[in-house]
Amino acid sequence: MAWNLTSKRQIKAYKRELNRVDEALSRQDVRGLGSPLARMRGGVGFGAVVGVLVLGAAFIMSILSPKPDNSVDEIVITRNAGRFVQFNGRLHPVTNLASARLIVGSAKEAKVITDAALQSLPTGPLMGIPNAPDSLEPRTDTAATWTICDWHDTAVPLSLLEGGDMTTTVIAGDDLLEGGDPLGEDRAVLVRAANDADQLWLIYRDTRAQVGRSDYAAQAALGLTPTHMDSALTVSPALLGAIGISPALTAPQLESRGQLSPAVTGSSIGDVLTVGTASGGRAYYLVGRTGVQMIGSVLAQMMINTGSTQRIVSDPSQLEGLERVTIVDDHMFPSKVPTLVNEPALCWKWSKSSEELRSHTVVMTATKTPISDLGRRVAVKQLPDNGTAPRATQSVTRPGYGWYVRVTGNNNDSVSAEQLMWIDAAGTAFPIDAVVPSGTANELKVSYDPTIKALGLNTLAPTPIPWSVAKLYSQGSTLSIKNAQVMQGQLDPVKQIPSPAATPKPESKEPDDAAKAAEAAADADEAADLDGDDESDDAQ
Repeated sequence: MAWNLTSKRQIKAYKRELNRVDEALSRQDVRGLGSPLARMRGGVGFGAVVGVLVLGAAFIMSILSPKPDNSVDEIVITRNAGRFVQFNGRLHPVTNLASARLIVGSAKEAKVITDAALQSLPTGPLMGIPNAPDSLEPRTDTAATWTICDWHDTAVPLSLLEGGDMTTTVIAGDDLLEGGDPLGEDRAVLVRAANDADQLWLIYRDTRAQVGRSDYAAQAALGLTPTHMDSALTVSPALLGAIGISPALTAPQLESRGQLSPAVTGSSIGDVLTVGTASGGRAYYLVGRTGVQMIGSVLAQMMINTGSTQRIVSDPSQLEGLERVTIVDDHMFPSKVPTLVNEPALCWKWSKSSEELRSHTVVMTATKTPISDLGRRVAVKQLPDNGTAPRATQSVTRPGYGWYVRVTGNNNDSVSAEQLMWIDAAGTAFPIDAVVPSGTANELKVSYDPTIKALGLNTLAPTPIPWSVAKLYSQGSTLSIKNAQVMQGQLDPVKQIPSPAATPKPESKEPDDAAKAAEAAADADEAADLDGDDESDDAQ
């Protein structure tokens, strides 16, 4: 039996009949003219392809030949003419980004326009603060770390250093710090200031205290020999001024010292009781009027060296019944004789996190300034001080970023919040000016808000910085709206007329009085010579 195969024409005819039925039901038309939606879909597809091609071509052209937007904004910049700011209907050239933002009062970015766009706009004289920062990208560290370091050239004896042999570095942040050994409880450094060589200081823990040159009792208790005194390390006033001061290391003056103590039988006020401990060491007790105080070995030796009697207590139980009292502040003395170190680098580090109420300080020593190789490459030399205040020799911070800071005190528990500053990557500190609100009669009601908002720093909390560090940076101009809106003076080309040349004075034919007097004197001398010759002839 033969197969009844369906041909392609039959299938096509069948589909056409189905389409006619669909059109008859939906459009009431069986002529088969085709759906208008098909033509619409084709048009949309063609338009989409053309649009993609146009956008692609525009993107390529924007890369090959970008065209800036020539509409004038408040801050504009051109390829060749520089930066301009719109102020009172005129475009003024401006010295830097900080000045531009202060002039317009907002933290706007510069808009790029063509040089030709400036030709049709009215312009004015130069405005802005000279040498103000041109970059205002702040650091966002959650913890503040500031370090001051003195490094001495080891080719010169450390005790004979002059200003040129010592480098003082101020380091911002902890990302470029590397190395350094804290002094701790066991080590100390004997120093002298570069501007006051007669005064000696012992730096221990994180503080410094005076040591008298003639206080031999204190020197012996601290283990200081004449060699140590003569070879004290010279440090800069900048570093020495940052380290906190403790009372001088000398034997304390006790009231009624030497009189018998009513509380301790057989002992006088100021005596030192020495008792052995279970670990094989010794404990020292200072005798007072109403009891005893446990003290360290250094203070005990100072008291003994100044005349107090040392009494050995063989039985520790004899001290159990004595009342414990506070006679002197023993915490200011080293707990034991420290080991003196004398390394080329001495540093003081101050740190405080945003979550802490107290700051932390530490004194470190090192063989060189404790910074990384990157820190050594990016170190910026500072201008020499003018003699009125100490200044760092160089500053170190990560390039490309500045610091928005607020000055605080050196003390660990300081809560002072003083001057706001911007410290740029070159090591220049720019004070930020406060603004007196309009209509405010009381000058004490000032606010930094308008200034820091214009600079774009209002979204950040300022990083605390102790004044002992802030004053070591080079001081820049004050960043204020008022200073930024000052128009720089310019010479009027029309009025630049040179002065007329001086007319040479005609030579006088008549000799002046001086010439006449000189001529008369010459004639008189000549006449005297002639008379002398005549007399000699007559004598012959």
